[in-house]
Amino acid sequence: MPEKSDAQFFPHNDTTYTFVSTTNAFGRIQSYDGEDGRFESADDKMIDRFYQLAGLNSNYVWNPNDDPDINLIDTLYYATVDSVEYFRELVMDNSFRSNPPIDINIPTLVRMFKDEAFGLAQLGVTNVEDSPLEFEFSVLLRGKIWNVFGNETYEYDESTGRIYIFNSNGAVGIQALDRNPTGVSLIDFSDYDSTDPLRDNARDFARWDEITKTTFDSQVSVGPDGGWAFMNFGSTGELTTGESYKVWVAFTHGADLDVVDMRLDAAIDKYNTIDTSIDDEQVNRPNKIELNQNYPNPFNPSTNISFNLPEVADVNLSVFNVLGQKVATLVDGNRAAGTHTAIFDASRLNSGMYIYRLTVNGQSLSRTMMLVK
Repeated sequence: MPEKSDAQFFPHNDTTYTFVSTTNAFGRIQSYDGEDGRFESADDKMIDRFYQLAGLNSNYVWNPNDDPDINLIDTLYYATVDSVEYFRELVMDNSFRSNPPIDINIPTLVRMFKDEAFGLAQLGVTNVEDSPLEFEFSVLLRGKIWNVFGNETYEYDESTGRIYIFNSNGAVGIQALDRNPTGVSLIDFSDYDSTDPLRDNARDFARWDEITKTTFDSQVSVGPDGGWAFMNFGSTGELTTGESYKVWVAFTHGADLDVVDMRLDAAIDKYNTIDTSIDDEQVNRPNKIELNQNYPNPFNPSTNISFNLPEVADVNLSVFNVLGQKVATLVDGNRAAGTHTAIFDASRLNSGMYIYRLTVNGQSLSRTMMLVK
């Protein structure tokens, strides 16, 4: 299994910088090209966004624009012992949305490999409600070749199961690795919603219409604002409490379609030769509730506090001064099984000892930490 590491995810490969990927706080995966020697700026962007959509019905489709609370995202970095493979994992919620009809978690795991020009992403949805739920699941891709939208061709190759976005300047591509798509929708930016003026953030019914399509669009030429590609996977089936639905997808970019095909072929070979079981929740899941010592400690002005959950649970993580007065609430809500990390910013507090307390389903654990200014 991988061990925790301070390895940098962005850029990921230390020597050539030919392929860079980031996963921002909203769960959007992006890629950058560095074949001019190294990644230098946003002008090198190739994939603008690549993420999952999980729809309950036409009134609610989880998406990174409306749902995750960026203050509650859990981020972990991993590397193997030889620091060749890099991992970034996020578990997002939907607490940013006003009055969501359900509580769900959205796990995203990205694996990168030194000197390889592709990434592998495991995208999913986890039911954290007390009753079973069923979702429609899709993966969205939007290109921005050399940081410019528009005038691209969006194409689906049924023989390979690959979605491409390309023009005369470059290309990007994705391919599902462990599930077969049930539909593909390729649309112009202006066809995604009926708002006036056009919005980048479509409404739930528009997302639902796209992610439930069971036909396969073969090609569309998009206008100056670019387009959208949806790779649909149909129903997740009924997910019980704590159960997840996940799909592995390879992603890459390149100078043209030949390069993209070559890199996707290499991604398939890598996927078939690595042990993906280390990414399974059942393998990485802690076997007991643990509250870890903050790091760094002593600290000024911020520190990381992590805790482990063996199963989905209601969690409260709060900080108190030595008089027992609460000075901060870092986590308050339902969390999936796994390791979670919260950041405590004490920039407005005085130096001294503070107590942080984790309460999980009525069980409490506490530790102390020292703020030194």
